[in-house]
Amino acid sequence: MRDERGRVAAVGLRGVVSAVAVAVLMPATGRMWQQQRLARADIAGTWTGGDAGALRFKDDGTVVVTNLAEYNNDGDKVSECSGTGEWGVYPDDKAAKLLWTSVCDGNPWEFGGSKAHPKMRRSVGNPEHGNFQTPSREE
Repeated sequence: MRDERGRVAAVGLRGVVSAVAVAVLMPATGRMWQQQRLARADIAGTWTGGDAGALRFKDDGTVVVTNLAEYNNDGDKVSECSGTGEWGVYPDDKAAKLLWTSVCDGNPWEFGGSKAHPKMRRSVGNPEHGNFQTPSREE
């Protein structure tokens, strides 16, 4: 930002430095989520991590869920869910942003991470608290 004489304003420089610091620190702290789109073929497989238990997505559209933690609105774990059902993607089968399952109700899963190391997450508890389950696909 320049003032009326064409000089770089100190406030502008501070803003640039702050923006660079945020861009550098966010990936290091793990607070940045990069949305991804995955094809159905990229979803098939087993996804695990933390309290997400295990979700095994099959090519035929079935899913086997084992020990998926469930939460109340306060963010407290209240139970675990296991079962077999169906899965699908939104908005279409070509490049999905979100995934749903017919077992273990809850918010839809969204995709992130990278194409090489995809992750999925869903909000748990009160969405305003920013708590997520975040499994990764096993190699």
